[in-house]
Amino acid sequence: MQKVNKLGEVLGPVGSIAGYFITIVGITQLFNSYKAIIFIVFGLFIGFTSFVAYVDFDTKRYRSAVKLFGIFIVGKWKILDSTMGLRIKRSNRAWRTYSASNRSFDISESNFLIELIDSHGKSLADIERFRSIEEAKEAISFYSGQLGLPIVHTA
Repeated sequence: MQKVNKLGEVLGPVGSIAGYFITIVGITQLFNSYKAIIFIVFGLFIGFTSFVAYVDFDTKRYRSAVKLFGIFIVGKWKILDSTMGLRIKRSNRAWRTYSASNRSFDISESNFLIELIDSHGKSLADIERFRSIEEAKEAISFYSGQLGLPIVHTA
């Protein structure tokens, strides 16, 4: 059984919206010039490229990948071994954009990540993202049971 988790967009929510807008502009301008294909491709790249994590429970392997254009997966499978562990990490991310009148628009989010770590406590990959600590605790116990990896508690 494989589980696929979307971790977020490459340029954040503002970049995704800008990508959608550029794609729409390209489509509308396609009737005037075939050079609009450049806008369409650029907009699709910005709007739909995202970070994903794959976990294969049967073969005990994982893959941190980038989904280019939302279709093409770029990333290498890596084997899980018994020296690795799992932990929950808090993630605070913020994006800022400015309007034409120089007003800022901020988007911030606070999430909890299930992180795969090596024997030295170094982060190897993010596995899944949650909005609440309760959901993350429930999922980390599921991953620990399925993959046979210990849960590492950090202070």
